Amino acid sequence: MNTPDERSSRPYVFRGEGTDRWQALLWNFGRVFFQFIAILLFHVRISGRENVPTKGAALLVTNHQSMLDPWLIGIALKRQIHYMARESLFRGGIIQYLFERTNAFPIRRGRADTTAIRESLNRLEKGYLVNIFPEATRTADGSIGPVAAGVAVIVRRARVPVIPVAVEGAFEAWPRGRRLPRPRPIRIRYGKPIDITELESLSADDIAIRIRRELVALQRQLGSSHAAKSEMRIESDIQAGRKRLVVARELSE
Repeated sequence: MNTPDERSSRPYVFRGEGTDRWQALLWNFGRVFFQFIAILLFHVRISGRENVPTKGAALLVTNHQSMLDPWLIGIALKRQIHYMARESLFRGGIIQYLFERTNAFPIRRGRADTTAIRESLNRLEKGYLVNIFPEATRTADGSIGPVAAGVAVIVRRARVPVIPVAVEGAFEAWPRGRRLPRPRPIRIRYGKPIDITELESLSADDIAIRIRRELVALQRQLGSSHAAKSEMRIESDIQAGRKRLVVARELSE
């Protein structure tokens, strides 16, 4: 991938996993360093790591509570993770260089980004572990919102294990609108892979609902106070979708 960010001073360059030994050293040093920070400040507790394969391609789908989420799920595993990150972060300089070194690649938010989807599929084809935040933005209240349409495209085309991941407590630690994080307990749970053959038989909307239900189930396992609202949002969105179908049918008659 070598696609320029329209607002960046230079194009994106892949400098991540497998490029050289310094990249591996940077990743491993960062993982150990941030493990220490996470335990010290947030008393992070992690469960379900055995559900993530130790090698081969897999797709992590994670709820998005705060800006802490990418490195929180990255420190929990011995494998490197590849991430989508909003394109506004790729503006050149040392920040872009570090993103490139740590496997992040840009995505345009607010519209279907076929370049980012292709890049996700390309990295999965190479056997990497790719994470996406299917809500496409951080939660405003801790609950889990709608899943972006591009997620179903990646799931169907990649044909790899789809592993739901729940982050809980990061919203309380660093909610939207707060300048800096504050110490709060954070828990992370990696769920069991969703059967890919089951997902392939579903419509795009049903794939989105299935993923949301898995994430809510993990929230409940973590004792989240946001799980009930997450479930209510799913039911509300299902009802809204049914109403749209009825209206569409009436207009076509």
